[in-house]
Amino acid sequence: MKDKYYNRDLSWILFDNRVIDQAADPNVPFLEKLKFLAIASNNLDEFFRVRMHNVHSLVKNHEDDKRSGLSGEKVLDLAYKFNSENIVRQYDLFYKLMEEARDNDLFELMRYKELSDSEKKYVKKFFNKKILPRIDMQRFSKGYKFRRNLNLLMETPHHVYTSPIPQDLDRLVETGVKNHYILIEDVIRHVAANLIRKYKISKFYVFRVTYDKNKPYDFLNKNMSDDDYLNKMINYVDTRDLRKITRVEFADNGDKKGRDYFADLFDINKKSVYKIPGPVDLKFLTSFRKTYKSNQDLVFPPFKALAWNESKNILKYLDRSPIFVQYPYDSFSVFIDYLEAAVNDPKTTKICITIYRTEENSDLLRLLKEAAGKGISVTAVVELRARFDEVHNIEVAKVLKAAGVKVLFGDKVNKVHSKICLVLHGDGKGYVQIGTGNYNAITAKGFSDVSYFTSNQTYIDDAVKFFDYLVTHKEADYDLLVTSPDGIKEMVIKNIERATAAYVRDGQGSVFMEVNGLTDIDIIDAIYKAARHGLPFRLIVRGACSLKLGVCGPREDIRVKSIVGQLLEHSRIFKFQYGKDHTDVWISSADMMTRNLERRVEIAVPVVEDKPKQQLIKIVKLFSKDDVNSYHLLESGRYAKETDEHSISAQQTWLSRLKWRKYIKTN
Repeated sequence: MKDKYYNRDLSWILFDNRVIDQAADPNVPFLEKLKFLAIASNNLDEFFRVRMHNVHSLVKNHEDDKRSGLSGEKVLDLAYKFNSENIVRQYDLFYKLMEEARDNDLFELMRYKELSDSEKKYVKKFFNKKILPRIDMQRFSKGYKFRRNLNLLMETPHHVYTSPIPQDLDRLVETGVKNHYILIEDVIRHVAANLIRKYKISKFYVFRVTYDKNKPYDFLNKNMSDDDYLNKMINYVDTRDLRKITRVEFADNGDKKGRDYFADLFDINKKSVYKIPGPVDLKFLTSFRKTYKSNQDLVFPPFKALAWNESKNILKYLDRSPIFVQYPYDSFSVFIDYLEAAVNDPKTTKICITIYRTEENSDLLRLLKEAAGKGISVTAVVELRARFDEVHNIEVAKVLKAAGVKVLFGDKVNKVHSKICLVLHGDGKGYVQIGTGNYNAITAKGFSDVSYFTSNQTYIDDAVKFFDYLVTHKEADYDLLVTSPDGIKEMVIKNIERATAAYVRDGQGSVFMEVNGLTDIDIIDAIYKAARHGLPFRLIVRGACSLKLGVCGPREDIRVKSIVGQLLEHSRIFKFQYGKDHTDVWISSADMMTRNLERRVEIAVPVVEDKPKQQLIKIVKLFSKDDVNSYHLLESGRYAKETDEHSISAQQTWLSRLKWRKYIKTN
């Protein structure tokens, strides 16, 4: 039945609701609440730029959503309904937080009418000097692309004019009084009296237009040469432009027919127009956090991630024992130390790595260039199709190639999303690191990921086969490694079936998953099939979840929760229990989404060495106990918190342990 599944995009909108809810949590410091409201706005921008075109395609083609069976019109209706609910909640919290800032004499976001005479004089001077020369009144045209974040709309008796609000000027304008601010659009609205009189303006709006930016890579061909692929990617980036409008937002100015007005003006569905009960786009709230973060009571307590003991050689340690780390509690510098030790090890003859997203001026790139300069054979598989990071990755590829690194683009059809770094000696021995997160020192400070380092020869041999596959595209026969396309899905379903058989046999069996998204129907059907036999599932799905509860009969034992807190949960972890004494735990770069399982090159590995396996099982147990940051999926498809006085936060528990936890003990 089609109603067994929840619509992916609607589920994603509900995730943004959970982000907004952090701003109402009394345990979240004040400035962090503002940050969460800004993150929610940023999330929604991405949704309308990347996902909303799918909904509009359903409407245009009069099609139903394949997962939920909902018509395109119904999905659009619900998307508008859920987003509108989120907006109301978001702005209610925004006004409460602004009031709290004022009452605590921290800062005040003023309205023009609240300014003193001297402040009005101050902002008028700012307007005349900085803003007025930049006002560019243009006649409105339906074909015009609004490339600035915020725009003014002014209607006169004969024409409609628009002008972008200068984007290089701060959204927050100082008023001349310490800690008093006013929004730039509020300054324009009230100071531009001469402009308003000149054009006889009868309607005045602040608005924003969001466009579909998910242009397909329609030039892909598995037989392309690397040079041809690179040139076509450069052309793709150069010619990628704004596509169809997916959303128009405007600040409520009291006009009850504002949504109709903008829908007619842009010739779009009214359900793509949002009346905002306050300033359009709350991402400016991050400016307050940057300005006042020195007040430590207003932000999350800083923590020092655990770093490797620099007096000990990490590779020599790996010769004796594997290492399992969890970012950001363990520093990303552990990986950099691993790579640096490899570059400086005279036995290193080869380094291979996959690169999906990395930061500017990264130590990773520095070390790869240094290795190539020393005569080490360095192969970097750079995935150019990291959405909106294409330009950066093209530059990464050029810089590495110029330094003598062998740069490959892997599979020309399926994105290489794997996270693996292999170090080899001339005798075929060496080290390998496999993780769930990108090689990015910045995101590793806020994203929770796991990373596994080992000198186990079985993993190394598999890693060699994997990189050979990326070069030759010939399928490999692995001992431990499982890859997608296809392999990871098959592994997960097979292990669910194995756990089900154990549970039916002796009542001992279960499945745990932590992923960012669970939307693949084959995986969900496998869960449903097992749940009908009573197999317990404990699922942590941070974002979109198409699985529904209550469809598997009286023996169903499925619990789904989403953990949203100080850090962004990004790990992909699977635990399968087969009977009383046999448990497998896996880590992966892949989410349980069809794109990851069928259209990407991903990696999953079982953690078979005892010490890291036990560490991972402990991580799973603490995740399972978390209730403080957990939102539980209900049969309605909505989420709710279920906490009590003895609740546990996995994130805060790990952070608190940093005070007394020592890093790896070395001899």
